[in-house]
Formats: sequence, structure tokens, C-alpha cells
Amino acid sequence: MNFKMLCGALVAFSLISCTGGGPTYQVRTLSSGKPLRVLGVGTMNFPEGGPALMLQYQTDMKLDDLAALRKEADEIWADFKGDVERANVGSAILSANSVPQGIIIKKGQSYNFVFVKQPNGEWACTNDK
Repeated sequence: MNFKMLCGALVAFSLISCTGGGPTYQVRTLSSGKPLRVLGVGTMNFPEGGPALMLQYQTDMKLDDLAALRKEADEIWADFKGDVERANVGSAILSANSVPQGIIIKKGQSYNFVFVKQPNGEWACTNDK
């Protein structure tokens, strides 16, 4: 391998390493027009209570500001509820995740809102109890 190719390979490797591979979320637009950074959606199985559909998203809200966080969750729930009902599950989790902080090791926090379908067909957030 000649010197120019080696330098080119090192530069390319450095650029890939520094970018970290780009964002680890997909941006979706809520019906309200607000962008939502979706980290993932999947089914969680619990030994008691059956499966739940979970939506993990990244928020800029402070996780200790529960009123603002709940308002954001309600806005997301308005759109996600249809997906949950189509999945035919009895519960759902909205997981608000902070933006990870750190240089080498990134740490983040999360707060979960759990919604359970009631016998009358209505959904209730268990965080309200």
C-alpha cells in the first residue's frame, strides 16, 4: 500500500470514528406538527399482564419536570394509541429518554409512562394514581 492510500484510509477512518455513525434515532412528525426523535418501538412481554408496546423517544425536557414531561407524553400518546390498538395489546409504555451526556462514556436517564386498557375500553395512565 502506498503512502497516499494509507493517508486516505486514515483520514476516512478518523472521519467515521468522530461522527459516531450519526444519530441513533429516527425523526417522526406527530399530527400536531412537532418532530419526535424515536429511538425504537417494540413489544415487551411480561409474565403477568401480557405484552405491551413500547415507544422509546428522546426528549429535551428535564426528566424532573413531570408536568411538562406528561404534557409531551399526552401529545405523543394521541398518535401512538392507534398503533397500540392495532397491535392488540392491553398496555403501552412511553419511555422519555434524556439526551446522553459524556465524551467517552455517554449516560442518559429515562422516565416511563405506562398506559393500561381498562375493562370499559378506555386507556388510563398508571402514573396518575
